[in-house]
Amino acid sequence: MSEPADLVFVGGTGRSGTTVLAELLGRHSRFLGVPIECRLHCNPKGLADVVAGRASSEEFVQKLRTYWWHRVRIGSRAIVPTGVAGKARLAAFRLRQALGLGPRGEEARVRGMHQIIARDRFDEAVARFEEARKRDLLQASRDLFFDLLTPLREGSGKPALVEMSTFTIAAAPELARIFPEARFVHSVRDGRDSGVSKTLLREKSHHPTDAITGIDFWADRLRRADLGVKGLDPADRERLHLVSLDELVWADRDRAYGELLDFLGVEDEAAMREFFDSQMSAEAANRDRWRSGLDAAEQWDVTAHYEATLTRLTRERYHCALLLRRTFELTLASQPSA
Repeated sequence: MSEPADLVFVGGTGRSGTTVLAELLGRHSRFLGVPIECRLHCNPKGLADVVAGRASSEEFVQKLRTYWWHRVRIGSRAIVPTGVAGKARLAAFRLRQALGLGPRGEEARVRGMHQIIARDRFDEAVARFEEARKRDLLQASRDLFFDLLTPLREGSGKPALVEMSTFTIAAAPELARIFPEARFVHSVRDGRDSGVSKTLLREKSHHPTDAITGIDFWADRLRRADLGVKGLDPADRERLHLVSLDELVWADRDRAYGELLDFLGVEDEAAMREFFDSQMSAEAANRDRWRSGLDAAEQWDVTAHYEATLTRLTRERYHCALLLRRTFELTLASQPSA
């Protein structure tokens, strides 16, 4: 077993088990699972992009003070309720909803760092980053991340953090430089279920609309994660652990669970095991949800498209291709013969 982890980034393609994995680890006495996706360190124009030279510090701070601080997701729109215009847009939406004039099923979902840190501490942390970034950008980036999250950790009494933004694997090369102690858990899932889950959520207009486009969307996001893994220095590859949600919830549960614990350098604990046994099941994970509403011929078409996608991923040497193929073949073997 390795030394216990101090910082864990859980990432993947979205709808691939990142949230439930963070919840699982957060049941351990060592790990505090950050209750939101922070995003500021790994999403476009985040700290990883600043360190890599893909975005400026000014662009980052502007997005940090607005979008990442407080936003309200309404369908495909994100409203930043700062300034007169943003507050007016949010007030108008709430008025339409109160009058029954808004689209059915459209609700406001609040996101942002304001959920976990007080405004004065947030402003102080950002000011320190702006003052320190010109001297040492890596250290300033690291300090900002911990300035924002340490109050949450200290309040929990737990020594280590688990953060679950999906883009952390795509941003792994830069995050590995900022956080040399960090470990990365890449959660993958059958692309049919992952893709269809995205179609049901459909937060943005470019998101997929059916099982076939869902697989394509999933594969594109997986490509970004694969590029991130391939961008890691060889020595840093040991800091990455690949795990299959499908194995954790139905195929080879105990082995996958034990390997995850070993990678993180911790022993099993009752609270974590209880969550694993009671909450992480094929039913809870909506395994085979992609089949819903499809007849036999349509299911065959989706599976053929998925298998062709797996063949391409294998040919292009994706780091997770063999694991995805293995769980796919187990799925085929578990289906009743015609």
